Amino acid sequence: MDLLGLTGLIIFFGVIVASLRGWIRQDILPIQSALILSSIVLVVLAFMSGNSVGVRELMSNLYLHPITALIAGFLVAGALEAAGAFRAAIHLLERASRTPVGMTGTVALLVNTPTILAMPCGRIMAAALIPAAILFGHNIAKAKKSPLLASIIVFGFIVNAAASCGPSPIGGIGMVGEGMGGYELGSFGNAQQIAIMLITAVTMLSTRFIYRIMPSESLLNVEEEAEEKKEKTEKIPRSGYLALGIFLLTITSVFVLKPPVPIQTVLMLIVLVVMVISETSIQDLVAGVILHPVMAMISGFIMAGALVAVGSFDVLIELLENVALTPLGYVGVAVLLVNLPTILPMPCGRIIGMALIPGVLMFGTRLGDVTGSAFAVPIVLTAFIVNAAASCGPSPIGGIGGIGEGNLGTAIGVSGRPQQVGILVGTGFAALTISLLGFI
Repeated sequence: MDLLGLTGLIIFFGVIVASLRGWIRQDILPIQSALILSSIVLVVLAFMSGNSVGVRELMSNLYLHPITALIAGFLVAGALEAAGAFRAAIHLLERASRTPVGMTGTVALLVNTPTILAMPCGRIMAAALIPAAILFGHNIAKAKKSPLLASIIVFGFIVNAAASCGPSPIGGIGMVGEGMGGYELGSFGNAQQIAIMLITAVTMLSTRFIYRIMPSESLLNVEEEAEEKKEKTEKIPRSGYLALGIFLLTITSVFVLKPPVPIQTVLMLIVLVVMVISETSIQDLVAGVILHPVMAMISGFIMAGALVAVGSFDVLIELLENVALTPLGYVGVAVLLVNLPTILPMPCGRIIGMALIPGVLMFGTRLGDVTGSAFAVPIVLTAFIVNAAASCGPSPIGGIGGIGEGNLGTAIGVSGRPQQVGILVGTGFAALTISLLGFI
């Protein structure tokens, strides 16, 4: 077994575990910075051992397409936010609650809105629609005289938002797996979206019947804040509704018509149109670009390049095959591998996703050789990606689950348990969907 490759694996997983355990304080050294420093350490170790690692080799795993799509996606989000499109979505949901759809139907729409709109980062929809989630949660809890319902709705929405960046066509991590595996853009999307809806439902049911996470009594104060928010959202310019309609229509058309132009070009056209109709400034546009997930993707790519350069993935596959020779078998190892992001939940699924997708792809190929399954690679990739995307919800180091916990006044980290149950079930369902139905 190659010692340098094994050292790379130890350093990579050591940094992740140390960050999760709090041994590496995130306010001093964020996980992204720690991974980039680790990559530099691996390059130095390779040089000392006589294996020179060039810049080209280090960056061999860095694909510009998902990064530029991610940035373009954030520009679209910034334009939509400035135009009032997200406020328009909230207003439409509030109006739907007063129709025969009712509050229950509206909640179903609300918690699945992040996956329906599929932004490049779950934090976009979480920030935009959390007030609506809290408002609906409080109203239903008050009507049914069950405060628990507020937690059910908020945490269902949170895990849906977290996972939604997986199938997103505008910078989602699913497109990375599709690109590396040589599959058409959107091949994994439908299976992921169905799985995410299941993840959401299981999380809500787990919160209701197993973990029973009760919100703080201070939630009563949220009603006044939510009502103030509601009054503000009623004065929405027509450009907000128009911008939302243009975005949904264009993205839908891309998947149906599949025009021979890059998704980035389509996104920039959306940005220009929305800016014109809403008179959005460049400052408002740039304000929608969140650097955290961009840096997470880049640091993950760089770490993957370093691991490839020092032979760590070859060592990883060797270790996994050794474990597969035990009663656990290849399928058991695959189950552990695809659930690794939730076992080691990062504040952004792109971190561990980008770093390990090459290894997952390699193991999927090996699994296909052993089992004879033609869909072994997409099964493993799809399951791993949806697990990685959703894992930032229950992450204790900056996961968006903390947003819900803070707003509901619950203990820190309690939402992680029902979310992880949902993610576990949804991951298996995604794999099963691809196995039985292929690319639906």
